[in-house]
Amino acid sequence: MTEVYRRLQEHFDSFPLRFPATESGVEIRLLKHLFTPVEAEIASVIKCGYVGSFDTYETLDEIFNRVKHLGYSKDEVEEHLDNMARNGAIMGSTRNGEKIYANALLIVGIYEFQVDKLTKEFQEDLDQYLDEAWYPANSDIRVRQLRTIPVGIKIEHENPIAKYDDIKVLFEQSDGPFSKINCVCRQSKDLLNEPCQVTDRREVCMAVGDMAQLYIDQGHGCEIPKEEALHYLKKNEEEGLIFQLSNSQEMIFVCSCCTCCCGGLVSLKQLPNPADYTSSNYQAVIDEELCSRCGNCIDRCQMDAITLIDFAVIEQKRCIGCGNCLIGCPEEAISLVSKENSGIPPLTTVDLFTTIEEARKKAETKSDIK
Repeated sequence: MTEVYRRLQEHFDSFPLRFPATESGVEIRLLKHLFTPVEAEIASVIKCGYVGSFDTYETLDEIFNRVKHLGYSKDEVEEHLDNMARNGAIMGSTRNGEKIYANALLIVGIYEFQVDKLTKEFQEDLDQYLDEAWYPANSDIRVRQLRTIPVGIKIEHENPIAKYDDIKVLFEQSDGPFSKINCVCRQSKDLLNEPCQVTDRREVCMAVGDMAQLYIDQGHGCEIPKEEALHYLKKNEEEGLIFQLSNSQEMIFVCSCCTCCCGGLVSLKQLPNPADYTSSNYQAVIDEELCSRCGNCIDRCQMDAITLIDFAVIEQKRCIGCGNCLIGCPEEAISLVSKENSGIPPLTTVDLFTTIEEARKKAETKSDIK
């Protein structure tokens, strides 16, 4: 029985972000939480899709043609696919009246689709696997899945903000649909009796477009109008949550994160130089003449980037450009400015993962040379 899960692990390991084997075998336990043996067999031939693009999914007929030699009927394959989609093990939706499916990455993907159905056992195995294999295997891929963008504040006029870095413009210009989702990271911490220290709310994350439709179709989220989405955005901003989006110019989701629950930010905060490992085009600066030493910015900075001496001082190597320090500064002494090395994110989700795959191959080549 283990062989079918090993084949699935090897298939997952061929995706843009690696899913390597371990000596402990925790990755097999993780897959067993998600797939029955029959489902694992079927999933082993499904292509990897990307959460924000239905164009990367496959039809039922395409998948059935690959597994019919195993003796399953088309109806049986469809039933297994639908069950995997309901369980968040794969992605499944409908386009033009036809069912479509795709495998997902572990993160962002399978883990996020476990929202509202996490178990302590799954979370413990996931945490072990991330630390033991997933993070080390993917740490050399310097193209990030996520990017940090500022909360809805003004950028210095001499540094006009690009549309893809303006979260309110992205929402206002989107045709939707929009869905709100419980935060799986905070749910995982609740399971471990380590509740979030920043917000008591759990319904803080949102998805847009194809990803929103995916959440709606799979029963992981509910559709909301644009006005309600903007309301949630404002509330998240007020509470000091950090906005992280897919690292592409198209918006497919907004994670509203914190450094006590969200795995990526928890790890980032532990580094001496978080700014070097963040995709962000901005950094905060303080006008010492305007600073009143109230300390509000220190309370709102989740990266511990600000200290109070004669006035508030920002340690730039720790600043990730989220803009939360600006909110609540009574003197308007803080502003965001563009980084010298600011970059333009890939245009689409597909472009992003093409870039990630190229970066992975480059990292593997360097490793082979060593």
